[in-house]
Amino acid sequence: MPDHILSGIKAIVSMKLRRKGLTQKEIAKIIKSDRSIVSHYLSGRYPKEKILKIAKTIGEIPPEYGARIIHSLTDDKELAKNLIKELYGIKLSWDKDSCIFCGTCLMCEALTLDYLTINIDYNSCILCGNCIINCPTNSLKFVRESYD
Repeated sequence: MPDHILSGIKAIVSMKLRRKGLTQKEIAKIIKSDRSIVSHYLSGRYPKEKILKIAKTIGEIPPEYGARIIHSLTDDKELAKNLIKELYGIKLSWDKDSCIFCGTCLMCEALTLDYLTINIDYNSCILCGNCIINCPTNSLKFVRESYD
């Protein structure tokens, strides 16, 4: 069942990427699938409507929880990051005014402390949401990415 749910998420992301104007080849690379599977996603032949309904529900829940679900469906962290980024259009953000510098978030390799600043390495952040869930002051959040 987890593979089917992951397929539903891939189908939704494929449709979003197609609306952005990406080719099947580009979509296949992002979702790490064969181009023929992408063709099935875009034509609505796969997956079943019941699976798409579950995937749509995951896309509607808060990203910090949806990200954790998506990461639980695959061991491929890059794939999970791609799906989360495209499904929710988010990135990690830090609020310096509410942070108490407890270091709880530093369990993540994407976060470092430099004097009184938390630095986020967006290349290594896999959008798992663990830092958000563990932050006692809610200083870390997913925010919508701006595409300026």
